Amino acid sequence: MFIVYSPEGRNRVTAAQSFPELKVDRTKETLALGESEMDQMPLRAVQQRQGHSRSALKQYDAVQHPPRTPVVKIAEIMVAPVITIELTQSIDEAWALFENAKIHHLPVMDDLGVLVGILTTFDLLTILFERGAGVATDQITVADWMKKEVVTTKVDTDIRRVAYVMSEYHLSCMPIMSEVDEVVGIVTQSDIVRRLGQAPPLEVYA
Repeated sequence: MFIVYSPEGRNRVTAAQSFPELKVDRTKETLALGESEMDQMPLRAVQQRQGHSRSALKQYDAVQHPPRTPVVKIAEIMVAPVITIELTQSIDEAWALFENAKIHHLPVMDDLGVLVGILTTFDLLTILFERGAGVATDQITVADWMKKEVVTTKVDTDIRRVAYVMSEYHLSCMPIMSEVDEVVGIVTQSDIVRRLGQAPPLEVYA
C-alpha cells in the first residue's frame, strides 16, 4: 500500500493507479499432429519430434512453476532511524543537516510531527542555481522550497513494488511509515540498487 502525504492530508494510491494491468495476447493454440501423418513419418523423425515435444513441455513447466524464493520486505533495507526537519526551520539549517549527517533527503514534519513534505539536496541546488547566489537562505524556510507531496509506504511492502513506484514516479527516496503514521525509515534509489545486486534473486511466491 502506498500513501501520498501533503500539507492538505493523505491520499491513498490504489493498486489500479500504481500497477496498471498488463495486456497480454493469448498464446496461439498448436494443433496436434494427426496419427495418419505420424504413421507416414520415418521412425527417426518420429523420435525426434517426440523428443522436441518433451523438451518443450519441460521448458514450459519451468516457466510456469519457477523455484520459490523469499519475498524481500522494504523493512529489511530501509535506513532507520530517520533524520527529519520541521517546516519552520531555515534552508541554512537544512543544509547544515545534509552536510553533518552526510544525507541527501529530509522528511519534513509539521508542529504535530506529521509528515507534510520532503526536501533533498538536489532540490536545494536546483533552486539556488535558478535564483542565483544572492538568495538569503537564512530567511527562507523549509516550507517554501520543500516538495509538498510525498509518496510513502509501509514496512511490510515488497521491495519490488517499491522499486516499481519509485521508477514510475521518478522518486529518489521513499519514507517508510508505521501503522500509526510515524516515519520509521527511509529508502533511496541507492538502497534499492544495492539490494538488487545481491543474492538471492528477487522473486515473489506464486
